[in-house]
Amino acid sequence: MTSSPSNAAAHHALVFGASGLAGWAVVEQLLENYPAEATFSNVTAVVNRPMSVEDSLWPTSAGASPTLNLVTGINLSEGTVEKFTNLLRSRIKDISTVTHVYYFVYKQDNDADEEIKVNCGMLERVVGAVESLCPKFSFLVWPSGTLGYGIYKPGGGPFKPPYKESMGRLPPPDTNFYYAFEDFLAERSKGKTWTWAEVRPDAIVGFSPNGSTYSLPAHWATYLSLYRSIEGSGASIPYPGTEASYDTKFTDASSAMIAKLAIWASLHPEKAGGGQLLNIADREEPSTMRERWPKLAAFFGLVGVGPRSLDNTAGLKPGEYILEHQGVLRARSKKSNDVFGAAFLDGYGYHFTADRQLSLQKIRDLGFVEEADPVESWFKAFRRFREAGMLPT
Repeated sequence: MTSSPSNAAAHHALVFGASGLAGWAVVEQLLENYPAEATFSNVTAVVNRPMSVEDSLWPTSAGASPTLNLVTGINLSEGTVEKFTNLLRSRIKDISTVTHVYYFVYKQDNDADEEIKVNCGMLERVVGAVESLCPKFSFLVWPSGTLGYGIYKPGGGPFKPPYKESMGRLPPPDTNFYYAFEDFLAERSKGKTWTWAEVRPDAIVGFSPNGSTYSLPAHWATYLSLYRSIEGSGASIPYPGTEASYDTKFTDASSAMIAKLAIWASLHPEKAGGGQLLNIADREEPSTMRERWPKLAAFFGLVGVGPRSLDNTAGLKPGEYILEHQGVLRARSKKSNDVFGAAFLDGYGYHFTADRQLSLQKIRDLGFVEEADPVESWFKAFRRFREAGMLPT
């Protein structure tokens, strides 16, 4: 474990997107005193949608934990920088003491140019406000993803795994908001007293109280728990995909591990600052769904088996299955959520047929050595979704 700096008691974390899949875990890890007790004295969690601390399932133990301030109703996509600055000034207690910013916000748009415009606008408002209101601001961290390595392209794109940070950007004309963020932050931080880093996971395994549509475990948990509810304990459930996808290598990352790297990087600007890109996963050894699927199914009392053969494609895709049994799903769940559709899974096992594992050599060389059992990370997320009442009984 990394020891906290001598002035740690003055650290104040400002987390944007705190109810999201990875942002939620940043708040969780800060409240659990990662990397060491008294590293941060204050944590301000900023969200747009209504949410209570009770519904968040964040740890709230008294004592040495940092003070938590949850601020809701903050829309990053509206107004000028000046108006947004005034909004934060009026809503966030002790904002002048903020030292570290964790920017875990993303707004999807099917139009690539519009997506870049909207997301860059939000980041510009945040940076402008923080520079104006937070004289002690020293570090900003934000997450990207393996789209930056082109995994969505046929055959996995121009780079070959394991993907390394040194591979750089995709060749033109490919672009995304990652590159726009990098250019903006590089220019904006020149000559300033603050710096930044970018953390890059592949699939994120974690919990969010609103059931993030980007949470693969949330989709699988909804489908598998409903399947068990309908078909009964011990039922066989085929992997919805191809044999190639079943054997594809990947390195998934728990939201907790992403949060730990983000916090660690922000506390080590001399190692991780300067706009460095940092891959992250629970462990460097890759996994396959052939290894993972039976274990995930067993958690729900099912028998996970391989994909159906091409000449035996009978059966509903996950999204179709959930749509057919929507009434059961809603009747047996305490809380509705954003992942009841699960159509996200319909193409997952068919699209990703090329290896996409990440190299973790860079963060290991820098000194970040945390590891986790990726299967247990999935189980932990499943348990939290159950606890939140978001899965059918």
